[in-house]
Amino acid sequence: MHAGLANPQHHYLVCTNYFQTESGPVMLGTLHLHQSTVWQLVIGAEDFTCEVLLDSTDLQHRSPIRVSYDQVWQVMQGDGPQFDGDNQEDLLYENTGALSAFAQQGLPQ
Repeated sequence: MHAGLANPQHHYLVCTNYFQTESGPVMLGTLHLHQSTVWQLVIGAEDFTCEVLLDSTDLQHRSPIRVSYDQVWQVMQGDGPQFDGDNQEDLLYENTGALSAFAQQGLPQ
């Protein structure tokens, strides 16, 4: 994904159980990642961190977030900001078990 963001045609949709922000977790958070919407991306062994636009009323504020890989249940790649969930070619990763487990257990303590 990191290398793919260098291409302005690549867009990614990352569906999570939750991701962490300055203000706390965003439940069932979906992130649209594109080279024009993500900054300071750091890929770690257990998570990735970056800055994104979370406030549609303040497009200058970049919010730092952290996404744990074990909370990601789907990643799609597309050639634009619209994604077709039925197109298996766009699906890079899917783990619906993570979503089911989260629905049963909720946030870790």
